This record gives sequence, structure tokens and C-alpha cells, in this order.
Amino acid sequence: MEEAGSSDETFFGYPPRENGLFLQQDPEEFGSFVHYMATKVKPAEYSMDIGIASGGQTKFLRDYYSADKTIVVDVGTHPVYPHWARIKKDLNSDLIEEIISDSHAPEVRQRLLKYENKIDFAFVDGDHTYHGLRKDIFLTKELLRVGGYMVLHDTLGVWDCKRVFDDLIQAKDFILVRNFAIRFGISIWQLQRKKRIPTAFNRATGRGKL
Repeated sequence: MEEAGSSDETFFGYPPRENGLFLQQDPEEFGSFVHYMATKVKPAEYSMDIGIASGGQTKFLRDYYSADKTIVVDVGTHPVYPHWARIKKDLNSDLIEEIISDSHAPEVRQRLLKYENKIDFAFVDGDHTYHGLRKDIFLTKELLRVGGYMVLHDTLGVWDCKRVFDDLIQAKDFILVRNFAIRFGISIWQLQRKKRIPTAFNRATGRGKL
């Protein structure tokens, strides 16, 4: 990870690299997560990332955890987003959808509905507000297959994300598989069932039971 380079040496503790990945991850925490995915979780056919920044973590993970097809949703405004144009060329996965738009937009959901109940793995790291993250989870829940995995970032380091983490602990449809709580927080959830199907109200407001 340190050889791949961060986006900020002072904050992350390892320097950026020219033509690197501009990662925004703690090395010990993200490294432990990637090792777990690579050794404990069945490779994905369909994967999805909501919020990619530079796309560095998207590439880095898929170098170790196999995903045949990848869908990316990002608003495209992060300062390191321009690196994605270069990084995606070396993505170890077939980039089948690249949606540069607000993940909460109804047209984004319409574009993604063809993957309903097909997604095996989703990394959700976009909107970090309480209701915004919940909207992304409601969207992800529609797309995940039962038994699929959803990963949340910053569930330790960002208060609103921690609140959503606490909500999910109480949810009946998801179970917590692993929680890497070293600095920012990376939590792995598995969809056990779809008893509660997200509604238009859930999607529009981020409110309601997960």
C-alpha cells in the first residue's frame, strides 16, 4: 500500500507517488481488510463501488480480491478524481458501468436496476452524511443478491457513518461479518434476506428501517 502511495502524507502517514494510486486509507486497516477479502470471501462476478475518489482503492482491492465485472458510481468532484482516468486503465476487472453522477439521483437508480439482485460485492464510500449514506445503502440493498457483501468506510472516523453503523447493528436483513476498527473503520456486512424492500420514501429521504 505504501508503495502505491496516498493522497496526503501528513494525514495518511505515507507519501503520494507519481503515477501512484492516491489512496485515502490507513495501511494497517485497509491491508487487513484486503487480506480478509482475498482469503475468506468468494470472488465476485458483479461488484460495485459508490464513491471512488481517485479510484485507487477500487484498483488496489481488485488486484487481490477477484471481481469479474465492476460498476462505478461517483459524482466526480473529489480533488483526486482526475487520477481515475489513468488508474482505470489498469483495473483488474471489466468496467461495465461508469456512472459519473449523484448516486441519489433517480436516473442513476434506473440505470442500475438491470443489476437488481446480481451484485455480489459493494463498497459504499460516497456520501458521508447520515441520511445520504442511508440512501446509498437502500440503493445497494436493491442491487445486492441475498448472501452478497456490502462494505462501509469511515464507520469509526466519521460520526454520521458511525450512527449508520449503529443502525445496521439493529437491522434484521444485514449481519456484521467483520469490523476493522483501527483508524477510520471498515465494516463488512452480509445481506441475509430481503424482508424489507426499500421504498420510494426510503430512497428519497434515507429514513426508515434498513
